[in-house]
Amino acid sequence: MADNPKTLRKALRENATHLDDIDDVTEEGFSLSVNGVADFLSMRGAKPTVALLSPSGDDGSTATVMLARSIAELGRSIVLVDMTSSGCPTRLMAPEPGLPGVADLLFGEVTFGETIHHDRLSNAHIVPQGSAQALYAVGIIERLSMVLGALADTYDTVLLEFGSADIEGVTRLLKYVDAEIVVSLPDADDAVFVHTLSQLRALGYADVVTMGGPQTGDRSAA
Repeated sequence: MADNPKTLRKALRENATHLDDIDDVTEEGFSLSVNGVADFLSMRGAKPTVALLSPSGDDGSTATVMLARSIAELGRSIVLVDMTSSGCPTRLMAPEPGLPGVADLLFGEVTFGETIHHDRLSNAHIVPQGSAQALYAVGIIERLSMVLGALADTYDTVLLEFGSADIEGVTRLLKYVDAEIVVSLPDADDAVFVHTLSQLRALGYADVVTMGGPQTGDRSAA
């Protein structure tokens, strides 16, 4: 991607579909609307895998669902993997409850294809939360890394929505997965924003995109 925020802002201004959705880009990072992030992730050079942290919980996960649908409307192949504990993306996207998902793939006995489902409101795909009980398994991170690698080879963009999961735990996984990091904070809570970015920087992740809520003219809604 771009070498620094100023270069990135110039690239976004030249290539983004939704110019009004781009907020200020600073040396500390930059904030985009849902559609702005969709444009950013559709630019040449963007990493195919994106880890989304939603420290405020389901409202952030809902914005991630909107992001998946926005990317799908750009004509790109997109899959959202529900890594949350609440199952919010699954409730919003899965065509019916109880479908096998990522937990079943990692801890159960289902095939890869059985876990990928069509979003009920768009051309995006969803790998639901799943229902298998999370049991200790040797090599679980390696197994998940293989799954994500296969998805990245299949889709233009893979969104991993972690919800309000422990940031340190998420970054342990990201040591094995090369991913963009997006913090989904639709309510723009400054205290949460500063705390989350401080944690990420302390763990070695300084280049972070912040995604706000939808703005007037957004193409899709959860």
